[in-house]
Amino acid sequence: MAQRLVYYVSRTFVDQLQEGQNYTELRPSICICVLAGQLFVTPPALHLDFRLRDHEHSLTLTDDLQIHLLQLNHLQVTEETVYNATPVERWAWFLRHAEELTSAQVARLFPDKEFSEAAEVLEMIAQTPQHLVEYNARLKAQRDEEARILYAQQQGKADGRAEGIDIGIERGVLIGRITLLQQLLQLPAGNEQLFAECSIDDLHRMSTELQQRFSAGRT
Repeated sequence: MAQRLVYYVSRTFVDQLQEGQNYTELRPSICICVLAGQLFVTPPALHLDFRLRDHEHSLTLTDDLQIHLLQLNHLQVTEETVYNATPVERWAWFLRHAEELTSAQVARLFPDKEFSEAAEVLEMIAQTPQHLVEYNARLKAQRDEEARILYAQQQGKADGRAEGIDIGIERGVLIGRITLLQQLLQLPAGNEQLFAECSIDDLHRMSTELQQRFSAGRT
């Protein structure tokens, strides 16, 4: 896990520069990894912040490479205290309990607008008890696919570098969305070769069609 995180954050940082660009154009590369368990037993901290620092002195070489770990099993916040918790604690609590919450509970506990999109996704998954049962039944398979989805997203970003960083990120987001919808619809998952051969318009079309099929199945 540690090597994977270092690889992803370093690769994202290095891939920013194109021919003719200089170092001043580099922007920070920040990786946020949410862990259901823990990577470090001590200290028992929810949030661990890794950067390039001197080993013996309080000197930071640069903030341009950051790896943030959220170890959810170290979360001390409860439903009664989450409203007044720190932003990191609130997101951690939401991620840990999301599948147990209704949209009304999300609106009450997290009125901030940045939670609205997350609440919409939650409502889509848990619109009816049957959909929630189906979601839970597929959760194990979805976890098995997480590493492959992450790779597909990274590959989408890499493939899009020639078209621009924004297009690469958009490809990665679309591939992740398509893969999730395929799982929810119990369809065969696409592979890296299929996604690599698709244009950005093809991916948008595929995402729209799958979303329509999923929405039609709920009515």
